[in-house]
Amino acid sequence: MPELRNNLFLETPELKELQWKKLKLLLRHSYENVPFYHRRFDRAKIKPEDIRTLKDLSKIPLTTREELQKSPTEFITARNMYLGECVKTNTSGTTGMPLNLLLDKRTVDYGNGLWIRAYLRNGLRILDRMAVITHPSRFTKKNRLQYLGVRTKYISALDEPENQINILEKYRPEVIKSYSSPLTELARILEHRSLHIKPRLIFTGAEVLNRRARNLISSSFGTEPLDHYGTSEFSLVAWECKEHVGYHINADSVLIEFLEGGEQVAAGERGEVVCTGLNNYAMPFIRFTDGDIAVPTDEECSCGVKLPMLESIEGRESDLLMALNGRLISPWQFFPYPFDDYVGITQFKITQDRKDRLILQLIIEKDVFDMARLEKARLEIQKLFGEEMQVNFEIVNKLEKDRTGKMRAISCLF
Repeated sequence: MPELRNNLFLETPELKELQWKKLKLLLRHSYENVPFYHRRFDRAKIKPEDIRTLKDLSKIPLTTREELQKSPTEFITARNMYLGECVKTNTSGTTGMPLNLLLDKRTVDYGNGLWIRAYLRNGLRILDRMAVITHPSRFTKKNRLQYLGVRTKYISALDEPENQINILEKYRPEVIKSYSSPLTELARILEHRSLHIKPRLIFTGAEVLNRRARNLISSSFGTEPLDHYGTSEFSLVAWECKEHVGYHINADSVLIEFLEGGEQVAAGERGEVVCTGLNNYAMPFIRFTDGDIAVPTDEECSCGVKLPMLESIEGRESDLLMALNGRLISPWQFFPYPFDDYVGITQFKITQDRKDRLILQLIIEKDVFDMARLEKARLEIQKLFGEEMQVNFEIVNKLEKDRTGKMRAISCLF
């Protein structure tokens, strides 16, 4: 933890030297022990020693989610590590292509440290009461906040807003952590009521926090939310501090490029986020692109943290779906709960073409996927969206892309 705290204040040359040392070790390890990257380097006719500076990283081809998803586990993981001791998890699936992940213990501990570092920097205190609004699958007795003595109460993001409000009013948390969409829904209700739900801190993440939602949450709860940009592959990537001038990038953990047409964009320009994780040796991610769009900036924050910054995150806002009662449902709440897990599901797409109809297209492994799961999933979806919601499943071999050439996992058309 002292190392992580000290990294916040490294000057740019020192931080780049730290990145370079980590990157060199990771590239050598990946080439020697991960078949996927050994073949990738060979096909590009490069060796790890050909990467002599951080700028040389562009010599390595980009890695896509689809490539990793189609590869056997033993091809994309390190053969010199005992994978039985790794933590197994998966991505949220909102891209339509869920991916199973393996994280070595050191990476998990480092990732937890990144979150704790951001929380403490923003004023989280020992013994704070925190309410966490999330999917029930994320409820856990063991979480990173236990190290701080933070008392945590989980609230289902699938629950009705009125029930969520009742729990919050009784618990009176000092801190609330939530996806932005359910918190915005609560803020709309609280805007017209006089209730004692006034947390000292609000942490948001998993979805784009637009200006309108930020203002509504700030007005209703009496404090401006602090937003986080995290992924399953790289843990906490960037975070907002109380100055609210952008997001501090955890450059000691992830190396980010912002590309347009394969070239690095200038500060203030939109670019696709390409990440190289500097810690996970069990299942490395080198120049991984997932379609996120962000704007880098050269500005320095007056809070004193020296980490490089993002001006804004623009590409993580999936379409919201709507229940029959008008409640907005985020895909971050919606999947994977209808199916419990992604076993046998290769890819999916959800389209709400009418207020009363959802169409779920699935590409499945027919010898693995149990078709009886569809009816169970239909009932679960109707519990959330309303019993009269029409839920149609289509088993397909290919999913159509939109006019930009991208596959949108969630589409609300009405």
